[in-house]
Amino acid sequence: MENMMLKFQGFHPSDFTRSYLEDKMTILQHEAPYGAHMEATFTRNSKTFKAIVTILSPAGKFFAVASGTKLKEVTHKINHQLQKQMDKWKEKMHRKERIRDLNDEFFGIA
Repeated sequence: MENMMLKFQGFHPSDFTRSYLEDKMTILQHEAPYGAHMEATFTRNSKTFKAIVTILSPAGKFFAVASGTKLKEVTHKINHQLQKQMDKWKEKMHRKERIRDLNDEFFGIA
């Protein structure tokens, strides 16, 4: 969790809720590029939760915002948005590796 900061505004999470959010954010952190730093802010206004999550890494920035009446729903939306962005990044990296491998093979470097 050294590269992750969780903030709470408008409410104090129970130990269970804090642990749940830390677990979900840790999973996302492990999917992020090496050396990434994550900042997640969870806000509660009356009956609505809002989450803003930013992941900064040498490979780029990943960002998601979601809101809803249930924290689990908001966390699911954030997870979906960020996973989609990171999947695109991974596919792009995989394509670059395939092109490099083809070039190496073509020029007899392999």
